[in-house]
Amino acid sequence: MNRLSIVKIFSAVILAMMFFSCSFRLKSKSIQVSASFDEIDQCILLGQTADAMKLLEKLAKRYADPATAISVYKRYALMGETKLCEKLLSKANKKNPDSMELTALYCHILTGIEKIPEALKVGKKLVGTKYGSIYAEAFLRSIYSEKESKNFDYYCSQEFINVFVDAYNGSYDNAWLRNAAVAYLKDGEYLNAASLHPDILKSPSDAYFWACVMFDSAKYGKAASDLEWIREKRQKSDEYDFEEADIYEALQHAAQIKDKKTVAEIKIISLLSDSYVCLGEDDAAEHIRNDLIASLMLEAVQDPDTDSLLPAVYLNSALFSMAKDDLSAAYNTLTFLVNKWPDFVPGLIAYGNYAYNTAMRQMNDPLTNSVREAGVRSLDMKLFDEVPKIPIADVLFKMEESLKRHDSDVLYVAKLNLEDKISKETDERVRLAKIWRVLERNTVSTDLYPPEITRYAVYGLLSLGKVDEAKKLFERYVASRYSFNEKEPFETECALKMHSMQLWEIEYQAWFAAYAANGQLARRLYEYSVYESDSLYQGNGTEISPLAAISSAANLAMIYSSIGMKDKAAELYGRAGGRATDSFEKSEIMYRLACVYMAKKEKDAAVKALEYCLFLNPGNY
Repeated sequence: MNRLSIVKIFSAVILAMMFFSCSFRLKSKSIQVSASFDEIDQCILLGQTADAMKLLEKLAKRYADPATAISVYKRYALMGETKLCEKLLSKANKKNPDSMELTALYCHILTGIEKIPEALKVGKKLVGTKYGSIYAEAFLRSIYSEKESKNFDYYCSQEFINVFVDAYNGSYDNAWLRNAAVAYLKDGEYLNAASLHPDILKSPSDAYFWACVMFDSAKYGKAASDLEWIREKRQKSDEYDFEEADIYEALQHAAQIKDKKTVAEIKIISLLSDSYVCLGEDDAAEHIRNDLIASLMLEAVQDPDTDSLLPAVYLNSALFSMAKDDLSAAYNTLTFLVNKWPDFVPGLIAYGNYAYNTAMRQMNDPLTNSVREAGVRSLDMKLFDEVPKIPIADVLFKMEESLKRHDSDVLYVAKLNLEDKISKETDERVRLAKIWRVLERNTVSTDLYPPEITRYAVYGLLSLGKVDEAKKLFERYVASRYSFNEKEPFETECALKMHSMQLWEIEYQAWFAAYAANGQLARRLYEYSVYESDSLYQGNGTEISPLAAISSAANLAMIYSSIGMKDKAAELYGRAGGRATDSFEKSEIMYRLACVYMAKKEKDAAVKALEYCLFLNPGNY
């Protein structure tokens, strides 16, 4: 055996002995400390406080590890020695700065003895940890002690949000999470607010709050689940806990409903039905609305005002009936709606659409007329004759009376549009004069009008072929409304301010940019509209935003095609066609898609697209 081998063996033996020795010492120390604490506990139990204090002081000096310090602290605290607790933890925290347990205990002690600034300094590192609630208590006490009043924004900072979440983690009181969610909601951070949804709902009020958050965050399934939780609770108990004043007072003011439970039910059902509509469950939504309508004491609704919650339930039911072509039910609901809530603008607009659409239904072809003259009616003719009609003059009268009571640009424009639809006027000069007269009467300042009025005028000019006039009017309006810098190019300002603009304004400006052959600006505006317009939308840059118009997606696809991005154009046309519900619009999209396939030399795909195009609209030549 050589010298090197002997050294290796010797080293191994020495290391083994050292490990055994260390292990033995650690175990021996643990046994010794444990025995000391047993003795101290015995002294405390027998009332021998002085002896216990001496032994604790000796242990605190001899051992500085966190476990021993915490054990000593517990005995000091048991004997009410607050000052010794503070002194011990101060020293132990300095020696063990990475120990979260010691930091948490020290912060807790400092908070308890009202040394709040020191507690905040020590406990800052606890934020976001399992001990965060200890720092949260100190932080909230510091705020409570401040004499200077703060505004609402002050309590919505990220620092407060962190404290609220930590306070929840220490108490499991959902009120803290609601505070944090409100702070996020204030800045439009809906998804962050939704991420705070608790695992366990505590009450109907709690569930209703989170249902609202989920709905506003486009998490409709979760919103429906929270609302169904409330309904399940209601079936088991007749009690509601809607302590918030707005749950009761808002509708009580609007409809003079005295039953608090009924008001809560209206709020729940309204949001639940909307959630199901957003989920595409229209039948379920209507079933829920019908349950509510059937149970309401309509005679209790004596003094309706401008609140839209209850009339919205009836409006949604009427729209559902119209979609199902149940015109009799739609007529009955809309008639009740506009008589009971004569200033509910969406109801009046739906009332006008029903009147116009039913008036436009024609069965006066030669064959039908000859059958009628013979005194015979087919089944289709009977069904047509039985469709209840609403005189358009009645609609215009109701709209005019409502406008006398309340200003509404939306209703005013709806009335103008209905008048234009039924007008027999064909003289372009007369129609053009009307548009400029409407603008003149509604001027806010130089080149500035209410958005709805501007939209009406621009569309009217375009329908008359006055593209340059419409473009000039619109761009001056945009520059005035959003305070464009006159020294900068219009295109630059438009790209910078588009995040502040309404979606319809962006889409119109994109169209005008394309018309002016400004492809770069048109592409950027259309891409924002199609892919980025919904802040809640978690798209991947290919799917169409739910807020975007199908026409905008089709126009963007055309731009892609024109600059050689054929694959991107084909994909977007396909998605736009899938979203389109109007057969004529979908047919046009399929034709454009066929053109792209032809350019890509994919003849089979082009033929299939053209066949579908003609199936949707045989007259598309």
